Amino acid sequence: MAMTPDTTPRAFPAASTDAHRRALDDSARLQALDRSGLMDSAPEPVFDRAARLASRILGVPVVLFSLVDAQRQFFKAQAGLAEPRETPLSHSFCQYVVSEDRALAVNDARNHPLLSDNGAVHDLDVIAYLGVPVHGPDGAVLGSFCAIDSQPHDWTEAQLADLRDLAAIVETELALNRTLTERQVLIDELNHRVKNLFAVTAGIVRMSQQAGEPSSALQGRLRALSEAHALITPAIHADRPAEAETTLHALIDTLLAPHDTGAGRIRLGGDDVTVAPRAATPLSLAFYELITNAVKYGALTGPDGVLSVTCYLEDDGLVLDWHETAVAPEAGTRSGFGSKLVSMTLEAQLRGSVETTRDGDTLRRVVRLPLASLTS
Repeated sequence: MAMTPDTTPRAFPAASTDAHRRALDDSARLQALDRSGLMDSAPEPVFDRAARLASRILGVPVVLFSLVDAQRQFFKAQAGLAEPRETPLSHSFCQYVVSEDRALAVNDARNHPLLSDNGAVHDLDVIAYLGVPVHGPDGAVLGSFCAIDSQPHDWTEAQLADLRDLAAIVETELALNRTLTERQVLIDELNHRVKNLFAVTAGIVRMSQQAGEPSSALQGRLRALSEAHALITPAIHADRPAEAETTLHALIDTLLAPHDTGAGRIRLGGDDVTVAPRAATPLSLAFYELITNAVKYGALTGPDGVLSVTCYLEDDGLVLDWHETAVAPEAGTRSGFGSKLVSMTLEAQLRGSVETTRDGDTLRRVVRLPLASLTS
């Protein structure tokens, strides 16, 4: 059955409009196109095969997988057209498939109110055109999969259905490629994280032995690392990106949980922020030392102390107010391995600062950290 072509202004825009331009310039669409890495990329056999198959099935000399940005179209795959691999939008029918996000069928472009003056008609001999949108894994319209004839062509519903099926295969391949890329990024990140964890663990063991600490202290630090790692270990899913972040509150709450009796003596509040995987390890080590000190000499030693941790955002940084009551006289005054570890992690690794003050039996630590150190 012959298909009614989009040749009237009612069926398809009769001229380039502001809405058409906005659709092409849409930042989310252009970012999705940029993330795909397809523009100006080398030919790939899987897409070339789809183009050749479409040419045979539809019986047309030219088939293109065209990607459209704000200024030009790039042919990721092409059958029957050796050159060029790109054209400006002045020579593009595909731009309207993208801006409208729907199929365009043109029997004879020389009679089309919008396309008759398009450079593709005069310079590339594009007379008949059938194109369908190609979407990226996130749903954004990246371009068009299109069939072209150099003479008038009455497109049929069956040909449109065939072209849509082939475009769906192209979309599936794009989604698969992104999944494989994300999986490789995940593997690289896990390898990097494991190497870092081994290095950190080796350093802690060495420094703990040099300080003559009991094995229980070393075991506690390694347990804190394990708990932090559990928070930031990403789940692997084939159908969505892996999440590899936690939050500051979740991290502190996990380390405080073994000491919380439910009597309201541990309070955590204020602003919460995302913690990237690389920041989670030094934060875990630092907070474990602060909590251990609170258990040995501070608010968590006896039944009357209260540990209050309040976070709030300030300019481009985070301020953490660590407040303990009913602390022993030696709390906050020791300068052993634990204090050095807090300084090394918060100040040297995360570019922050720690200010400790005593007022009677009250201990206060003010930790300031750049947000960039936490989130990147």
